[in-house]
Amino acid sequence: MQLLAAAGVAVEVRPSHIDEAPLPGESVDATVLRLGRQKALACESEHVPVIAADTLVCLDGDPLGQPRDLAHAKAMLLSLAGRSHEVHTGVCVRLGGRMLAEIVTTRVTFRPLSAAAIDTYLLHNEVLDKAGAYAVQAGAASFITAIDGPLDNVVGLPVQRTLALLAAIRGELA
Repeated sequence: MQLLAAAGVAVEVRPSHIDEAPLPGESVDATVLRLGRQKALACESEHVPVIAADTLVCLDGDPLGQPRDLAHAKAMLLSLAGRSHEVHTGVCVRLGGRMLAEIVTTRVTFRPLSAAAIDTYLLHNEVLDKAGAYAVQAGAASFITAIDGPLDNVVGLPVQRTLALLAAIRGELA
């Protein structure tokens, strides 16, 4: 991941292929924490730390997930326009049989968006694999009027919290 590499951490990406569907009645925080842990366990490694995360965008407590298609993406962005929402990330660091996990939440407020502005954004950006149908690092930063919490959490990984978990699991001072 670019965020970790920029922080000086050598990274080898190994995608995990797990079912990311929320369980019936499962809260957003429980979902991202469970999925982060499952992704960490899906990667075989005894001597090298494994870092895994899962992120969900929530509006009024309801997870938006990834859009099914561009029409669904547009509907998501229209629902976020002019409103605040939360971005929840479950971060997990595993080393051998030890695992540490944490949830980081960032509150994001979007400016009002016209249908034309959303159409232009969708035309120029890949969003079908993005929670909430947007990527702040790919043009959606212009949608944000306020943010409370780590911006890198909205990008996909809260780096400072991840580095602290990494140091803790290695027995180092954070």
